[in-house]
Amino acid sequence: MENQLVTILRISTPQLGSFVKDKLEEKGIEVFFTNEGMTPGERYNPDEVLLKVKSRQSEKAIARLLQLHKDYDLYKVKDDVSFTNLRKILLPVKLSEDCIDLCKYAIGLALKENAEIKVLYVYPDPNFNKPSRYTASWEKYVKMELKEAHQKAQQKLVEFSRELKKQVPPELFNGIKLHYRMLKGTPENVITAACKRYNPDIILMGTRATKHADGEFLGKTLIKVIEQTHHSVLAVPLAAVFKGKEEINVMYSTDFYDSDNSSLNKLLKILEPFKKKIYCVHIDMLDDSQKQEKVNDLNAMLEREYSQYKIKCELFESKDMIKGIEEFVAKKNIDIISLSKVKHSGLYKLFHTDLVSTLVAKANVPILIFPV
Repeated sequence: MENQLVTILRISTPQLGSFVKDKLEEKGIEVFFTNEGMTPGERYNPDEVLLKVKSRQSEKAIARLLQLHKDYDLYKVKDDVSFTNLRKILLPVKLSEDCIDLCKYAIGLALKENAEIKVLYVYPDPNFNKPSRYTASWEKYVKMELKEAHQKAQQKLVEFSRELKKQVPPELFNGIKLHYRMLKGTPENVITAACKRYNPDIILMGTRATKHADGEFLGKTLIKVIEQTHHSVLAVPLAAVFKGKEEINVMYSTDFYDSDNSSLNKLLKILEPFKKKIYCVHIDMLDDSQKQEKVNDLNAMLEREYSQYKIKCELFESKDMIKGIEEFVAKKNIDIISLSKVKHSGLYKLFHTDLVSTLVAKANVPILIFPV
């Protein structure tokens, strides 16, 4: 019974969910969000979000909910600036041991960004390999499978939340808004669909597993999310620690296209809370003397239009793009690598080859990939 969850409210807006969750957790009631039903073939419905609590806390939660109805006009919660002004971090996890560190990184980032975190657990859908023809016996079997998968997922999520609270100091944990969300399906499809409702400022995903765990959303899933979503993705090595440095060093890979202005503006917006030094770097693999002229032109533009920021363009020679990026990261003590996902740019081809997968797998610093 300790890990059993019960539904106490159907949520209509993210702001209402955040408000009720905060008010319940003020009284020590832990909250989880799901949109799960037990109907075979049921699909993700972003307008049907259920707020759940542990069964042993249900009576206390219902009493608190009734009091909230008396004290507040819940229909006006969506206009509360304390929720609407927060940035949003979507954190998909597999609940492996490694992702505790990933959550700690997200908490540090959220404190810096004044953001809330939605921890999204995607578990396999037993109905994924459904037959072409339905039978009564098959539907009965699938209902049992759905119920069992749902219960196991709930138990796993509750155990994870308990472990996270143990490992994160209370002063940090209580300083951010963190929500748990549980959905079934294929990770890349569920994550992409969740983004359409939640509209996160950043999707934070782990990039690497240890031999002791099945890992986070690696390889194809991460690349598919990058390709399918219109939101910024921060790919973080699972061993990375949010250092909270006074000033961060950012490497922005450029290919000297007209979109560089738009890309820089987007990058500056994403990293607005940070004091930063940005290196606009072109990896020159062809020893092209004309590239230096473009670097000089870009530096002149930066001095003219971005003089209030620490931004500098550099040419870095290397016969291999990945190796060149790695060498520059080491040379300049880079904290974040940033790439803009711009169609037809030189770097856009990375999203159709193994190069991005290689960079994500090998890089020891977070990689920010944002659409322009």
